[in-house]
Amino acid sequence: MGKRNILDILTESKRLPQVIMPKDAGLVVAYTGVCPGWKVLDVGTGSGWLAMFMANLVNPGKVTSYEKRKDFADNVKEQLKKFGFTNLKIINEDIFTAIIKGKYDLITVDMKDSEKILNKLYEALNTGGWIATYSPHIEQMKAVKTAMLTLGMKEVRIVENIVRDWKAEADFTHPIPSGIMHTGFLVVGRKTK
Repeated sequence: MGKRNILDILTESKRLPQVIMPKDAGLVVAYTGVCPGWKVLDVGTGSGWLAMFMANLVNPGKVTSYEKRKDFADNVKEQLKKFGFTNLKIINEDIFTAIIKGKYDLITVDMKDSEKILNKLYEALNTGGWIATYSPHIEQMKAVKTAMLTLGMKEVRIVENIVRDWKAEADFTHPIPSGIMHTGFLVVGRKTK
């Protein structure tokens, strides 16, 4: 096998809660333009997949990730040591009561009631920066969109990413009849003022 990449690292990492799959992390990249050198704030670390994906991508930029559950935060800290991430910091605090330091180019959010924290996150966002939220349910997605529009965010977009693998043989070609189709909704918006 050749050089190990971020997909190998994610596969080898220890998962606790559900993760944002690489297909959905790719949507964040596609719709925000995140690139090397950016400062990213990640809210709701969970198993750390999105935080590690972004840290790999933005290097030498930095990722700061907030996780209120100690067991989740400790697990990701172990993964960072194991895989040698130096540009990703995990903070074991509740984002609702935390003091956010600095300004960010991208803020990713994967947590229940994410629409309730957008006002605070908006203040930590650079002009021209993006907020990208991951919502498994339509009701949360709609609440996030409303909150973004209320803040005056522009380029607000909702997307769902459905990926279907195919089997191609000599005699036939058809979709593989298994897999996860819907994982969640991505809502992105941009701060323009």
